[in-house]
Amino acid sequence: MNPLNPFFAIIIFLIAFATAYLINLNYKITNDNTRYETIDGIRGFLAIGVFIHHSSIWFQYLQIKSWEAPKSNLYNQLGQTSVSLFFMITSFLFVTKLLNSKNQKINWNIIFISRFFRLVPMYLVSIFPLVLIIFIISNWQLNVSPFHLIRELLEWITFTILESPIINNLSYTHIINAGVVWSLPYEWLFYFSLPLISILIFKKRTSFFYTAISLLFVLSFFKIHGLNIPHLLSFLGGIIPPFIIKYNTKKVNFNSSFFSLIILVCLGLILLFDTSNNYICKFLIIIVFNLIALGNNIFGILKNTTLKFLGDISYSTYLIHGIIIFIVMFFYYGLEEAEKMSPIKFYSIIFFITPIVVLISFLSYKIIEKPFIDYSKKINYDQIKNYIIKIRH
Repeated sequence: MNPLNPFFAIIIFLIAFATAYLINLNYKITNDNTRYETIDGIRGFLAIGVFIHHSSIWFQYLQIKSWEAPKSNLYNQLGQTSVSLFFMITSFLFVTKLLNSKNQKINWNIIFISRFFRLVPMYLVSIFPLVLIIFIISNWQLNVSPFHLIRELLEWITFTILESPIINNLSYTHIINAGVVWSLPYEWLFYFSLPLISILIFKKRTSFFYTAISLLFVLSFFKIHGLNIPHLLSFLGGIIPPFIIKYNTKKVNFNSSFFSLIILVCLGLILLFDTSNNYICKFLIIIVFNLIALGNNIFGILKNTTLKFLGDISYSTYLIHGIIIFIVMFFYYGLEEAEKMSPIKFYSIIFFITPIVVLISFLSYKIIEKPFIDYSKKINYDQIKNYIIKIRH
């Protein structure tokens, strides 16, 4: 059977959906009154899409010993288009914040501290098993100097913004978590560009301190990573809907069957492309996102509570699914045995892994993500502001 048969992707998603439904039935974490329920709904698809994408890459890796994009438009777009949409969600939400602030001064302390507590704790938790696995495989021996090891760990702890080196000279480093961290430096790029965006687009007064940090980070990032136009277009695509929402004086109903059909047609056309980096494909993705951000729920699908549950736990799912696959394939079966697997056997294992991914993602969200999100909302930002002012002087 073809390992890239769409049947496998459908079954994985259905298992993930069923698992999420059962968990949410007993341990509800979703707020039904969220302002952007279509955004919450689509995130549920995206995280599972990335999981399916990396599952297909894993089977291919076992056959050809090379970690590369799957030879299937569907399976490749499940990963690439999903990440593009994640980027658009980020820019949509934060440009909306800037736009809704009107003439009020932006409190950058709140924005950056809340982002810290939203992204850092779960990321660090996900790095711990990665490093642990590396040392288990290395038989607890140092294969580099202590100085190099510390530098490698620091680069990973700081979201691989400067570099994503292999750790302790182990070639498996990036495969352990399926290489998912590559997108996180771009998330931080957007966050640090917000002060510049507020000045250039919204003409808002911003302190010299945050303007300087923003400019320094953006210039340094492009010097290190270069100018990746497709990724920047993704963020640009998410900036459009906040303005349409604010200035939609004719009150167009974007949640109509007509626009839902347009979304489905665009999704079908996206599958004609082997990469989301194609500019026509990116344009189609932007159309899809804009209509969803403007309130289209695709015939009610994106209002589904279970999808929104999967959306809530999507960050944990994104970070830990690769680690779970690696542990099963490397430690339980062994790569030599895994190489002999038929597509049916391999995906049967992925079917078994899927509920584990959803369950651990839920626990990670409940135990790690949510408490830190809640904590960031209780911080006395006035005290922090006064402390920062003292430091500057």
